Amino acid sequence: MSDDDVLVELSGVHKSFGEAPETRVEVLHGIDLTLRRGELVALVGPSGSGKSTLLNILGLLDRATTGILRIRGRDVSDMSDAELTSLRAEVLGFVFQFHHLLPGLTVAENVMLPAAAREGALAPTQRPRAVDLLGHVGLADQADRYARQLSGGMQQRVAVVRALMNSPLVVYADEPTGNLDTESSMRVMDFLVDWNRRERTTFVIVTHDPDIARRCRRVLRMVDGHLVADGPPEDVLR
Repeated sequence: MSDDDVLVELSGVHKSFGEAPETRVEVLHGIDLTLRRGELVALVGPSGSGKSTLLNILGLLDRATTGILRIRGRDVSDMSDAELTSLRAEVLGFVFQFHHLLPGLTVAENVMLPAAAREGALAPTQRPRAVDLLGHVGLADQADRYARQLSGGMQQRVAVVRALMNSPLVVYADEPTGNLDTESSMRVMDFLVDWNRRERTTFVIVTHDPDIARRCRRVLRMVDGHLVADGPPEDVLR
């Protein structure tokens, strides 16, 4: 891949919590990381190793204490919260372990929410893409049902396609299959792998499931806030 494919760069990123020196806890210790267009990446490691903190910084949901984060070559350190919000809407997508669908909206309206956030309101022009995305996970016929009427596995599939509504370059997924049974987990992963292959969307997937991690082409392992391994699954997951 060329340098033009570089989407995200972390350099010397540290993250600490707590103001006073005696109570300050450093969670990330000098993380260096580059993400390129079309990568399918698993982020693994024990609970408390810093995976979610790293994902929050990569996703512009939190700021590093020190270090540099560049997105498409732009240093985000001095960007305002409003600028970060705009950049998130333009470039990034998110899937969380708990789907966070709004129960009072229809399935299609939930998928449309990222476009509504970007454009200022839900609009009929957003619906065709939402229904098309739902079709990719076998849920187009559920578009007009309320989200609360769907099973947990179906709701999580809705959350996955919602993350793709704005055609992001990078999608961060924090344990997206953590609350699903094996069949539902594999169906979600099938979709992510297929979408990655066809659209070259970069995915970073936090997971404790080695079967999910093995389906990615690159695996990052974290231990105690350090990135200790970075390579193909056959090397990192031995």
